[in-house]
Amino acid sequence: MTVKAISSIQVITRLSLILEAMSAHDEPVSLKILSSTTGLHPSTTFRILASLIEHGFVERSVTGYYRLGTRLLQLGNRVHGRIDRHAAIRSVLPNELNGTNS
Repeated sequence: MTVKAISSIQVITRLSLILEAMSAHDEPVSLKILSSTTGLHPSTTFRILASLIEHGFVERSVTGYYRLGTRLLQLGNRVHGRIDRHAAIRSVLPNELNGTNS
């Protein structure tokens, strides 16, 4: 999993890779799998995960497996609260169904 960006901050790109890899699994995932999936060195992955844990974005189980943290849900709920659901639905419906005939 690689990301090519015109302008980016390396650690944020790496953080994003880790979160995306974690979100692809329904169950908590090991450091080894995250490192392999992202192509990052295990020590780099571990350091980024430690910071994510510190900020609540990731949780680590007693068995050493990682899962997405509740802080992501809190932030997602803030975004969810300001979405105009009707406008979002209308934007993806065919014109005939959303009441416009253009």
